[in-house]
Amino acid sequence: QSVEQISPAKINLYLEVKGKRKDNFHNIESFMTFVEYGDLITISRSDSLRLKITGDFARELSESDNIIVKAVKGLEKLYNRNFDVSIELCKKLPISSGMGGGSSNAATVVRCIHKLFNIKKKKNLDDFLISIGADVPFCFHGRSAIVTGLGNELSYIKHDFEKLCVLLINPLKEVSTKSIFEKLNLQHKSSVEVNTDIKKISLDFIKKKSNHLENFAIEELEIIKSILDFTKNQTNNLLVRMTGSGATCFAIYRNLEDLIVAKKLIKSKFNKCWLQDTKFINSINDINLVKEEKNDY
Repeated sequence: QSVEQISPAKINLYLEVKGKRKDNFHNIESFMTFVEYGDLITISRSDSLRLKITGDFARELSESDNIIVKAVKGLEKLYNRNFDVSIELCKKLPISSGMGGGSSNAATVVRCIHKLFNIKKKKNLDDFLISIGADVPFCFHGRSAIVTGLGNELSYIKHDFEKLCVLLINPLKEVSTKSIFEKLNLQHKSSVEVNTDIKKISLDFIKKKSNHLENFAIEELEIIKSILDFTKNQTNNLLVRMTGSGATCFAIYRNLEDLIVAKKLIKSKFNKCWLQDTKFINSINDINLVKEEKNDY
């Protein structure tokens, strides 16, 4: 018996850093969602824990020192039992790209193990998930949400962006999340207030917000500014922004025609960049339908 799941990229439609905590971590507020494109994970029972990495970006990852291995070993401690599994990760997302690839991989594997071994979730599972990484709880629960605190407080809110087209643009240069956050010079603030009256996120609401990490990422990697400026000014977009701590930028288009024209322009201007067109989804449960319709995973 094996379980196969797409481990989707997460996108921060906005990301505001609200303050530094006493523990030196940061409180954030971000609307996070998923796109239907991502890595592919296949997991089956085995006689020992094994991880094999294939795909476009496999070379850049270690099979022994990997967030997936950390997640499985941590899960074994949490449940006080062995999970001997063979995992194949087909890595399609660029590394350190602001799309939460590693977090999504870890979360997907934890979800698959629960399914494969038919185990009930422990009450303190979320504490374990946040210990692996700030985006892991969001990726595990797999629903669009306003995310606050360290990334562990989730207010589930839907969007209606599924009909829109998204273009992901990555310069194939890594940006260190740690170094970006170290550049933030923020005063201590205790918590983040979220307006819980919002029932659905609109694009107008998103446009009023921003990604506070964008300028700091541009200091590290100037090409991010070039990609953002060119895409904003030269293509017929609804919104262009950077996700996470970079370096991936995303552009939202009303229809496929506008996206195709934009993709050609961007490809000719930035011929070394990784480009991927995709669509937003509200929940990872929407992926199964997508996976059967598309053959490019």
